[in-house]
Amino acid sequence: MGTKTTLRMVAILGAATILALFTVQGTLAAWNQTETSTRQIVTGADFSLAVKASGATTQQLSVAGQTVTIPGVTGLLPGATRTTAVTLTNSSNAGSGTFRIRVDPGLPKATGALAPYLTTVLYMVQGADCSVIRVSTAVELGQGQSGTLCLTVALAANAPATLGGAVAGVGFNLNATQLQ
Repeated sequence: MGTKTTLRMVAILGAATILALFTVQGTLAAWNQTETSTRQIVTGADFSLAVKASGATTQQLSVAGQTVTIPGVTGLLPGATRTTAVTLTNSSNAGSGTFRIRVDPGLPKATGALAPYLTTVLYMVQGADCSVIRVSTAVELGQGQSGTLCLTVALAANAPATLGGAVAGVGFNLNATQLQ
């Protein structure tokens, strides 16, 4: 066989292969199957912090800027100190995983006529007893876990008698950050 004949045969075989590839339609898959899925619902978890002061109802904080009211101290005499325990609970409703938050209260600030004579302190304790040793001003809470924030208010012994019956407010920010 000559070189010309060999080249012709290679060209014919190449053309036949290309023509065969163009004429074959469809996939080269050996099987095909379809499954139908039912409608799926996806929802996000609610990130919230439950706040409950002694003698008050539980209030939920879920959006920045919300306000919670803690029952005030009444009948505070000069030189006296009162402490209010506030239970903070990570009440996220996430169904799975571990969702930890860090709750860090800001500095308390007194307002009103008594403010110059009030001393306020915020601190965290282990358990629910504010008379035990202070732990810190921040707490990390797992989902469903609680910590106790203690708010202590003291009226100075030198508060003037003319302020008898006066009212003051104490405010602070609770900063909650999701850790996981």
